[in-house]
Amino acid sequence: MGDSPLEPRALLETVIGLEIHVQLRTATKLFCGDSTVFGAPPNSQVCPVCLGLPGALPVLDHAAVGLAARAAAALGCRLHPVSIFARKNYFYPDMPKGYQISQFQEPLATEGSFEFEMPEGEGAVRIRRVHMEEDAGKSIHDRIVGATAVDLNRAGTPLVEIVTEPDLSSPEEAHAFLQELKLLLEALDVSDCNMEEGSLRVDANISLRPVGQGVLGTKVEIKNLNTFSGVEKALRLEIERQTEVISSGGEIRQETLLWDDHRGALRSMRGKEESHDYRYFPEPDLPPLVLTPSFITQVQEELPEAPRIRRHRFQMSLGLSEYDAGVLVRTPGLADGFEAVVSLGSPPKEVANWLMGPFLKEAGARGLTLRPFPLSPLWMARLLELVGNGTISGGMGKELLARLLGGEGDPDTLVERHGMTQIRDEAQLEHWIESSLEANPEELKRFQGGETRLLGYFMGEVMKRSRGQADPGRVKELLAARLSG
Repeated sequence: MGDSPLEPRALLETVIGLEIHVQLRTATKLFCGDSTVFGAPPNSQVCPVCLGLPGALPVLDHAAVGLAARAAAALGCRLHPVSIFARKNYFYPDMPKGYQISQFQEPLATEGSFEFEMPEGEGAVRIRRVHMEEDAGKSIHDRIVGATAVDLNRAGTPLVEIVTEPDLSSPEEAHAFLQELKLLLEALDVSDCNMEEGSLRVDANISLRPVGQGVLGTKVEIKNLNTFSGVEKALRLEIERQTEVISSGGEIRQETLLWDDHRGALRSMRGKEESHDYRYFPEPDLPPLVLTPSFITQVQEELPEAPRIRRHRFQMSLGLSEYDAGVLVRTPGLADGFEAVVSLGSPPKEVANWLMGPFLKEAGARGLTLRPFPLSPLWMARLLELVGNGTISGGMGKELLARLLGGEGDPDTLVERHGMTQIRDEAQLEHWIESSLEANPEELKRFQGGETRLLGYFMGEVMKRSRGQADPGRVKELLAARLSG
């Protein structure tokens, strides 16, 4: 690490390493059967195991092991056939046992790498280790005046910690890495990565050194980073502070800083002299975690396509724009639905437009989860076919989509039941046009006086009278001919 002062006027470079804590998507805690559901009443999801009561023994959740191994394999790590759980000893009010069960000298996986995209090109980060551990509870300082409350619902929640090598060189690079990592974890279905609920948390280690120097500068750790923008802002501030200290001939002190997102400021938490000695030793109540060769092979073979690769494929093979591919891949369920509908022969661009527009709007209004995809791909493909061949209008297509997501039936039945078929009969269209013009004499007079933009107004009036069933293309032709006559 190096504690010697850096040259005051040296050209400095930034070195950043990250530690990312990710809550695994399990129904129960890591060593007991308590629920992990967020938002339950305080201390309602606890038992003798996570409370650390005498005689209570931990039992490892195998589902959590599978998710952790999946994440490690996707990060290119070497999964170790044997890993050891250890006790990380420290006392804090929200850690009732007086220790945390984690992994230390023999973690689940090591030596990985992860590629991600930057505006100016691709970046890569080496992954030092991936290990499993349980979460602590939560200290609440603003619930009771003059006192701190403790909620132990989170105590024992399964986490995977991802530790990078110090390979990042700027706050922007750290931000881009974290965004791509979040996409990967969501695609793997390892975690929901909801930062507001604490499912993904970041600690950053940062130091400065003269350009070209191999030895790292004195490390400063930043904790309480709960948003990606907060990570970037905190790192920028710390770079400015360290640069100023070094430039003025001072020395950087090894310490831990806390990020205050509300104030946009850093404050000291503890210095080097207060650093913890966790006194790790193997957890006596848990045997070594053994992964069989067949399990490791299965995990590696079942990995889904990485979001970065999927994004490129959507652009290169399916002709989507960079923006469209990015929006779809950002939500794995949406991308899954897109691929399923396109595989049935629907044009990729039309599928993307409908899914990113009307579909997302309607699904969001109904509070639908997108994984698994909440609509039959066959029905979505049929809807697009009905709109594409002119059987129904685009407006009717949106109504049909809402009814499909509401579970009212299949596309053809709903079109017939609700009279959605597009009307092209010219006599009927001309009747609606004449009715619309007669009902709006002032607007007609203004149009004839030169306000040609009112053509759109009359179009809307005709479509309202037809309940969206009139063929809009033919209406526009007939209306333009009538108004110019």
